[in-house]
Order: sequence, then C-alpha cells, then structure tokens
Amino acid sequence: MKRTNILFAAIIGLISTTVQAAPTLPNFDLGIKAGANFAKLDGKSWDAGYKASFLGGVFLGLRFPKVGVQVEGLFSQTKYTTSGVEFYNVYKAAPGVVFNPLVDSAKHHNFNVSYFNIPVLLEIKLLPILWVQLGPQYSGIVSINDKDNFVKDSKSLFKSGDFSGVVGLEAKLPFHLVVGARYVLGFSSMNNTNVSGAWQQRVIQAHVGFSFL
Repeated sequence: MKRTNILFAAIIGLISTTVQAAPTLPNFDLGIKAGANFAKLDGKSWDAGYKASFLGGVFLGLRFPKVGVQVEGLFSQTKYTTSGVEFYNVYKAAPGVVFNPLVDSAKHHNFNVSYFNIPVLLEIKLLPILWVQLGPQYSGIVSINDKDNFVKDSKSLFKSGDFSGVVGLEAKLPFHLVVGARYVLGFSSMNNTNVSGAWQQRVIQAHVGFSFL
C-alpha cells in the first residue's frame, strides 16, 4: 500500500506541475514501443556486466508545447548472472534459500527475471523533436526463470518489486515514430535474503515506437 501511495503521489505531482507550467489545451498521445534492455544487479556476488534482453509495451502521453507527462506499461526481461562459487558461499546459510546439491555451485548461473514496469515521466522539450524524460518507475516481478534449478525456490532470493529513477531522451519523429534511450537507477534493494548488502538495478534501455495519435 505504501508503494502504491508513493506512485499515485508522483503521478499527481507530475501532472500538476505540467498543467501549471502550460495552461493551454494539451495534445494526447497513445502508442506502442519495443526495444532492448541492458541490465545488471549491483551487489555482492553478482556479475558486473550488462546483459541484453527484450522490452515492449504501451505509452500514454499528455503533452503541452514545452512540457508533458508520459505514463507507460512495459514488459521487460532481464538476466542476472551470479559470480559463481562466491555467490554460493555468501548465501548458502541464508534462511529460506535452498541450493540444489546436484547443480555445480562454481558455475555462473543465470536468473531470467521478467518485470512489469510503470514509469511516470515528466517531459521537457529541448529541441523541436527532442524531449528530456525523467521520473519514478515501479517494477514488479512477473516471473523468474532459473534454468539450471540452482536455487530450489528462486523467488526466495528477490523481493517482489522495487522503485527506480529514470532519466532519458526521446525524439518525436515524423510519421508518428519515436526513438529513445534511458538510464534506470534502482533506489531500493532486490535482496530478499537476510544477508546484508543491497542488490540495486542498473538498466540501459533503447527503444523505438509508433504513436497512433
């Protein structure tokens, strides 16, 4: 409930700022987008490299001549890779985390985590076609695929969702096309174990889209 209240407060605040800054009638925008997600977890015993995955979804915008608000619903996939035996040694004693004894703990194992992301973005016009986008994002976990069955219940490792900050650029091109790039910085930890240390998301995104309006 607390996270929901924060998200709604962010939406109301961004819309209020936009309306006060530009009291003329807005243009509405509705479209779809798809792209690439390059993600990693910053934290003890995770591989530091960015891994590529898919993202896609819909966006709804309310836009004045120089400012706007855009809300999106995005399905995104991420791949988090353990550091091998170090990961096993750190978390083997954590309550609720049960490793499969038949799986090689020294390997670098992958957890493919699917999220539903809700970014709420304030837009500021820089150039005739270029807009800055910034704001909060809530990401809720949809599924976790532990292909090697390294952990008997992989959901025991991760919290169900987190809040992040988003900053990026988006170009509104002719023929209703949009292209953009973003950086997503996790504010909360995804670590659901009792072992100290934050697991924070770091994501680079690139996307293309089409606006119906």
